[in-house]
Amino acid sequence: MIGKALITGAGGFVGKRLTAHLLSEGWEVVCSGFPSGDGMLPCDVTDPASIEALLAQAQGITHVFHLGAIAFVPDANQNPTRAMDVNLNGTINLCQALQKLSPSPRLIFIGSAEAYGIPVFLPMTEEHPLNPNNVYSISKAAADHYCACLSRTGALDIVRMRPFNHSGPGQSDQFVLSSFARQIAEIEAGQADAVVRVGNLDAARDFLHVDDVLRAYAAVALQAPAGEVYNVCANRGYKIQEALDRLLSLSSVAIRVEQDPARLRPSDVPEVRGSHDKLTAATGWQPEIEFNDLLASLLAYWRDTVSGGTENA
Repeated sequence: MIGKALITGAGGFVGKRLTAHLLSEGWEVVCSGFPSGDGMLPCDVTDPASIEALLAQAQGITHVFHLGAIAFVPDANQNPTRAMDVNLNGTINLCQALQKLSPSPRLIFIGSAEAYGIPVFLPMTEEHPLNPNNVYSISKAAADHYCACLSRTGALDIVRMRPFNHSGPGQSDQFVLSSFARQIAEIEAGQADAVVRVGNLDAARDFLHVDDVLRAYAAVALQAPAGEVYNVCANRGYKIQEALDRLLSLSSVAIRVEQDPARLRPSDVPEVRGSHDKLTAATGWQPEIEFNDLLASLLAYWRDTVSGGTENA
């Protein structure tokens, strides 16, 4: 056994895939979530007693991957109190509980590159200032700062991660690439009019396949020095228009594109692109899955889903 990992938010898109990845690598895994699902221990990170009960059941853990969060920007903006309670206070509650364990496990805090806000320079390194510009990114930046403070004082062994955009089969269609792929699959299946509705297509984002991101989390858990922070990114920006064009090219159906004002963000950043040089130097990690393969896998997933082959995660 490599280690015994506790995953918070294990029922989510990334949590499910991280569980499978760690098990395939020889880890023992304890899954937790709220609400809990099959094979998961219940845990509400906003309730310290719930975390204490979880840790009492998860004996002998060596690592904690903290994925439990409200991760969709509009959801956080609509309910900022809840977003702060889960993303910031939930992290504080977890850290305080972990400090009571002896020995304390390593915490891999999953933050977000959203915390950087509008780029001051590109590509963004880990030295880029945190300047969050929405409720979600504010909550993640605050939790990131809290974890950094604990690291500096030696209170807990923490490594912080700042992943950029990532997607893959099973991701909710709340997110842009998955939304495009689902709409195309439904049109192909005759379940929708031949129109893909879009937001801002001019924005450029740094996209990775989720499986590349999982490899980074696992590598950092075992190899990175305590107290460090790492970007997880492709070091390349793709315009949303380019992503849509590539997905449309994979379909033989004639499809129109229409802008939907409801899909536009009031504070959209024109370009986001990061550097993974620090992560690569520490662990040897490199992105492996091509952007075209990411898009093709998304479209294949949604084709299967809308035809009744799978259920949306």
